[in-house]
Amino acid sequence: MTSKQVLRIGIGGPVGSGKTALVNALCKKMRTNYQIAVVTNDIYT
Repeated sequence: MTSKQVLRIGIGGPVGSGKTALVNALCKKMRTNYQIAVVTNDIYT
């Protein structure tokens, strides 16, 4: 079995601070090199 490195990024901040835009930009830049999953803590997001 081969092991894979895991990169975890946590993003927090108040409403309207750009969290979703930041996650969107990060995913677009990183998707060619990483398998990406996004987990939210906000039921409205």
